[in-house]
Order: sequence, then structure tokens, then C-alpha cells
Amino acid sequence: MSTSEVGAVYKELSAAQRGIWNAQQIDPDNPIYSVAQYLEITGDLDTRLFESALREVIRRTEPLHARFTGSGTSLRQYVAVTDDWPLHTFDVSGESDPVATAEAWMHTDMARPIRLDGDRLFTHALFRVAADRYFWYQRAHHIAADGFSGAIVSSHVAALYTALATDAPVPEQMTASLATLLDTDVEYRASENYAEDRAYWTEVLADRPDIPSLSGGRPPTGTPHALARHVETIDTETSANLRRAARKLRTTVSGLAIAGAVLYFHRMTGAEDVIIGVPVLGRTRKEIDVPGMAANMLPIRVAVSDDLTLQELVRRVGSSIRTALRHQRYRYEDMLRDLKLVGRGNLFSLVVSAMPFDYDLALGECSVQLKPLGGSHFNDFSLSFYDNSSDGLIGIASDANPELYDSESNRSKVEHFRNALIAMAEATPDTPAGRVEVLGERERELVLSGWNDTVREVPAVTLPDLFEAQVVRSPDAVAVVHAGEGVSYAELNARANRLAHLLVAEGVGPEDLVAVCLPRSVDLVVALLAVVK
Repeated sequence: MSTSEVGAVYKELSAAQRGIWNAQQIDPDNPIYSVAQYLEITGDLDTRLFESALREVIRRTEPLHARFTGSGTSLRQYVAVTDDWPLHTFDVSGESDPVATAEAWMHTDMARPIRLDGDRLFTHALFRVAADRYFWYQRAHHIAADGFSGAIVSSHVAALYTALATDAPVPEQMTASLATLLDTDVEYRASENYAEDRAYWTEVLADRPDIPSLSGGRPPTGTPHALARHVETIDTETSANLRRAARKLRTTVSGLAIAGAVLYFHRMTGAEDVIIGVPVLGRTRKEIDVPGMAANMLPIRVAVSDDLTLQELVRRVGSSIRTALRHQRYRYEDMLRDLKLVGRGNLFSLVVSAMPFDYDLALGECSVQLKPLGGSHFNDFSLSFYDNSSDGLIGIASDANPELYDSESNRSKVEHFRNALIAMAEATPDTPAGRVEVLGERERELVLSGWNDTVREVPAVTLPDLFEAQVVRSPDAVAVVHAGEGVSYAELNARANRLAHLLVAEGVGPEDLVAVCLPRSVDLVVALLAVVK
């Protein structure tokens, strides 16, 4: 037993952690199983005070100090808290492009695998990009943190820094025990709620449809090592319009975003039984302030048709979400296992994250703004919707599997989603979903005019004339093949002529209808050609 294990309390992994562990074991060097972000800090930051506050918060955050031992059913974890980790600090203010320099380092770090056989599960870095501007980079393995964890850690650091800077009392209840997450998970999985939740999802997903991909192509072959991100910011006026539209449709801005994603998916794929994935906290009130891996992914299923009004759509989506949230602790991994889909596919191809985190923070007198870098290990396409209370702007980010989407299609998907949201904001609540436009003006012009510019000079001949001209050109060439039987153009023409004469003898003439009922065969081609003749 190593010294780090002396006195350790061994615990089984939670169901959420086990899902991440299993995924990582399939590809140990895949760096995608982590969450990352950076916060832009503006003001006169006391960097020594900041590091002191950060180290104290990290020391109290047990899930980040988890270590693992054993394998299979004997796999266990224990907490080995240490302060022996570096806060990477860089002054890039003298670079020609300080932001690009800092972000390049972050992306390089995000491409570095975090091994679960002893690696430190987190990374922090502080970049000075200007005299009064800093970037605080945070990254953690998904087995130790989810997307909500960054908000918790950031708020704790901000509160402690502010207290230290102003000589105020240090905030209490900042210690995050890993046991809090693990024990509640064990209790839940042994409870009646677990069985009830399982029954609910079994019923919801029993007759699930095949879900198309926005890529329109083949399903992905596996989990990528990185996702391609595209970020857009919606201007102030349009952001305000979206908030007004949410109130008009009697929903939240997050509710509008998810309803817009359902509508967008329906319009882009034609699916009328839509299932999208929505990340949720997966926490009880007892766990709400504990960083760690607890988040879950819920399949939100909604029936959509073109004649459904926007108000009806928003109500359906809202109802589906509210019901699903009552059963949010049942793991997505368990749903796949129940449906025998582990390793065979997902229940949806689009994930939509309406970020509910409050990043309206302050480090003393310094303001803070979130800059997400990515945090999804989904293998198709995901959209994140950020409602930034600090500047009033709404942001949209996509994370796309580069195997399925190039940079242009990634950009266009975000544009289409944005168009759907803007169209919803400009429409009335009783506007049919089929009237909501997702194409931009350029694409609309291409579809309506460019692709329909089909005026061509064609010869004034019939189909039989064209076929018989081909018979003259190559009478011995094979015209049709089926089940090993090959027929030349000359033979096909002769057989079709004999049948056509028989039809004429039976009284069939121009404009008459002739029913043809034959299996796929050479005779089917003969019959169709004879009818046309």
C-alpha cells in the first residue's frame, strides 16, 4: 500500500463515474472525457491572493483528488488530497495576439490525455493578457467534474477571494465531500424511486423511432478525440427580442432554446417524432453545491408536425422536460443498457444544452465573464445556448464530430438554429411550426431559384423513340440484368414489342391505364416498356 493510500476510505464509483470510467477504458488515450472553460477577469487582480483562494478551494474539493484502484467489480476509489499541483502562470501581454497565444496553450492542454491510473485529474492556469485582464483556465476529467462543477468551484473561489480581499468572514460550507455524491447515489439505486424511474423511461422509449442525423450521412464510427467548436454571439437587440419572445410564449429563455432546437431538428430532418438529448444536473438539493460527476443526459421526446402552433410546441416541450426532470437521476447509461444499445448507438443525434449556470461573479472588484471551451464527449452534434446576464448577450456554440461535419456545415447548423430562434421571436404564438424559416436568404434563393433553374432544350421525341435509337446504336449491349439473366437491347426491344402488340389487340390505346403487378425482374422491365410503347 502506498503512503497516499494510508488511512484511505475506499468507495465504489457512482453510476455516473462508472459510465465515464468504462468509456475511458475503451480508449485510454482519448482526451475528450474532460470539461474545460476559462473565465475572463477584468480589473486589478491580486494574483497571489487569487492563488491562495484557488488552492484552498481545490484542497476542500474532494472529487478532484480521487484516485482509483482495482478493476472490474473490485474497482474502488479513495481521496488523496494534495496541494502539490502547479498553477501554471503566463504573462502573454507582450505577444502580438495575447488571446490567441493563451487559447492555443489551452487547446494544447485539452488535447493531452488525462490517464486514470494516477494522473492528476485537474489543471488550472492563469494568463495575464493585459495590465487589467486575465484568463483563468480550468480543466478536469469528467470522472471528477461535470459542466456544473466549474460554476461551483468558480463561485467558491470568487467568494473566498472577495472575503480575503475585504477582510470579511470566510464563507462556510465550502468543503465538498465526495462521499456526499457517492452515498446519495447508493441510496437512490436501492430506493423505490430508482425502480419507478426505470419504469418511466422504459415506457417512454419502448416504441422509439430511428433518429436521423443532422449530417444526413452514416453514423459515427466511434468517439472522436476532439470536437470542432463554432461560436456565435447574438447582438444586443436580437438577444432582447428572444427574451421578449420567451415571455410571450410563456416560457424561459432556456425553454425557448430547447423548443427552438426541437423545431430546428424537425425542419431539417422531417422527423415528426423528435428525440433530443438535454443535459441536466442530476443532483438532489443535498448535492446542489457539490462539484463532481453527477450530470446526466435525458432523452426529451416530442411529437411535432408542421401545423402545430409555436405555443403548442413550447407547451409540449415544456411538459416533456418537466416530466423527465422528475426522473432525471436514472442514468442515460442505464437506459442504453436496458435497451441493449451499449456500444451500438445513441437515443438521439442532437444534444442541446441551455446553460443554467450563474456566472455573474466578481473577484473583489474584478468582473468575471465565462468563456466556454467545450465539455461534451457526445459523438454527433451538440448545441449550447448561453444567456449571459453580465452583458445581456446570448451566445450559441456548437460542438461537432469532425468525422461527420466540416467547418462549413458546422457553421451552417448554428446559423440554421439561430434562424429558427429569430423566426420564433418574430412570429406570433399561433404561427404554425411549418411556417418557421430556418434557411438564410442566400440558401433560400439557392433552393428556390438556383436548384430550380432547370430550363433545357430537349428533343421533341418520346421515350420509346429514345429507347429504339439506343437499340440501333448498340443492339447487342446488355440492357438489363437480374438474378444472373442478361438481356440485350435488341432482345428487350423485341419482347416489349410483342407484349405491346398484345395490349393493342386487347383494346389498350393512348391515355389508357394499365396495371402492372410483377416482382422485380426482367419481365417487369419488359412490361413497363411495353405499356409505354
